[in-house]
Formats: sequence, C-alpha cells, structure tokens
Amino acid sequence: MKSILHTIATTATLAASLAVPTAQAQNLKPGQYEYSTVTEVFGMKIPVNFKQCVTQKDVDTNSAYANQQGSEGCTPPEVKRKGSNITIQYTCSKPRMRGEGTGTVTEDTFTMDMRVTQFDDSSDMKGRVVQTSLSANRLGDCSK
Repeated sequence: MKSILHTIATTATLAASLAVPTAQAQNLKPGQYEYSTVTEVFGMKIPVNFKQCVTQKDVDTNSAYANQQGSEGCTPPEVKRKGSNITIQYTCSKPRMRGEGTGTVTEDTFTMDMRVTQFDDSSDMKGRVVQTSLSANRLGDCSK
C-alpha cells in the first residue's frame, strides 16, 4: 500500500508542474492560477486542487511549469515544446516507473494528460498504469 501511495504522490507532484517553455513556445502570463488534477488508479479518481502565484521569474526560469529537480528518485522531466504543444518524459528509480505526457499552453491556461507505468518487481503496482489529467487557469493578478 505504501508503494501505491508513493506512486500516486509522485505522479501528482510531477503532473502539477510539467510544461517547460522555449523562446518560440506560448508562455503563461504571470498571475494567480488555479490548478486541478485528477489521478486515476485502480478505478478510483483522486482530485487535487490548489492555487499558485506564477511570477515572471517563475516563467523565465521554468519553475512555473516543471519541477526541474524532479521528485525524490526521479529524473528532471525532459520536456519538448513546439508552439503551444508540450510532450514530457521522465523516469523514477524508487519505485521504478516511467511517465509520459502531452499537453498545451496558452497565455492563460495549460493542460496536461500524463500516463505513468510502474515497473518495480517488488511492488503490487508492477505493470499498473496511473493516469493524471491537469489543468491550470489564470484567475487574475497575484495578491500582494
């Protein structure tokens, strides 16, 4: 059960911050964003919602989009952008799993659909697929 919760937590953490912009790509406008994620595992849907202030520095350094350090035991995500389209891949060693996702970024929103497959032989999650959908919408300026 502990590995199931770790997989869900790792997937949700990475999914909540995934899109890395490039010079030609569409970037988020700084401001207050509301993030909504839904992670599905074993037929259960687990929603997580939170708000975050995204600054211009966050956009410029990609911290508004991606946890560049990765989660514990995971590589930083490899993100590719073409216009407003995003693709992402990452791997984790504990538990052993691979994540892939696609999404879009506009000035005021971004969305991502992730698929994570676990390969850990010592886990009851081996071969299981965890799917997470993420959306973020700009609410306005950040409160000071």
